[in-house]
Amino acid sequence: MSVVELVCCLAIVGICMGCIMAFSGEAISNLSIELSKVELDCFLENQRLKAVRRSKTVELIYNYRQRKLYSNTGDLLENCLWKNLEDFRIIFNGEGSIAILSGSTTLYFENDTVLTIQPVTGKVTY
Repeated sequence: MSVVELVCCLAIVGICMGCIMAFSGEAISNLSIELSKVELDCFLENQRLKAVRRSKTVELIYNYRQRKLYSNTGDLLENCLWKNLEDFRIIFNGEGSIAILSGSTTLYFENDTVLTIQPVTGKVTY
C-alpha cells in the first residue's frame, strides 16, 4: 500500500466518522424526546389509575420554570422536555375522566413534534 492510498483510506475513514458523529447527536436527541413522551404518557396513565383506585380526584400541576409535573399524590415527573412557556393544571376524577383546568395541553418539543392530551378521554396523541 502506497502512502497516497493510506492517506486516502484515512481521509475516507475520517469523513465516515464525522458523518456518524454528526448524525448520532441528532438521533440521541430525538430518542430522548420520544422517551420523554412515553414517560409522560405512562405518568398520566398511572395518575388516572390512582384516581380510579382511590375514587378521589388527582390533580396535576406543571411548572414550566422548573420543568416539573407535580401530582397531589406526591408523584413527580422531572426534566420535562417540551418547550411550552406556560403552566397547566389538569385533574383526573374518580372515574378516570380528565379535565383541563388551565393552560394548554398541546406540548411542543425541540424537534418540532407535538403531543396533545385530549380533554375528557385523556388520550395522548403524538
